[in-house]
Amino acid sequence: MVSLKRIRESSAEIRRLNERIGQTVLTRSNSPAEREAWERACAEFHQRFDSLAFPGGHEVLDRIRADDPSAVEAAVSFLVADPYHFRSGYLKEYLWRWLPHCSLTSSARTRLEHAALKYLDRRISREFWNMCKAMALLGRSEFWATVCAKSQIVGTPEAFRAVCLLTYGADVHAGARLRRSIYHGWMTRKPA
Repeated sequence: MVSLKRIRESSAEIRRLNERIGQTVLTRSNSPAEREAWERACAEFHQRFDSLAFPGGHEVLDRIRADDPSAVEAAVSFLVADPYHFRSGYLKEYLWRWLPHCSLTSSARTRLEHAALKYLDRRISREFWNMCKAMALLGRSEFWATVCAKSQIVGTPEAFRAVCLLTYGADVHAGARLRRSIYHGWMTRKPA
């Protein structure tokens, strides 16, 4: 089993390496030594990114589509750990898209349900909608009862996100229409 602590530590290391690039880029034009420091920061980031971004690197990530049990376990652990680093949203989006096609244990489904419920407590991010589509296929009755209860807290952002999830759970096409209307509203809203 992949350690959630290790996933979070790797994510923190990616953020640190990325911040180092951000700091050195500001002074890279001042001197050859500072340009070299920036180049070293970039090289280290790119050299270590694959092994830090996902447990086992790109090799394990590729095995998810083949329904490899250890890769599926790494994917579930990654979503439960919910790391935040450069490109982590794309990874989560990919994982939510592919996990419904994999053989999942009851324990893995339960952990994914808990991970999905955490999405209701924060703003909508790029992987939110793929999580909704995945949970429409993976969610069990207890999960949907919890989502329904969260949707009843009128006027809260959590309730709105729960309604979005329930819409996908009832009908994926209706969920997609809701998503488009939300994005259209965001894009056409006039700045204050």
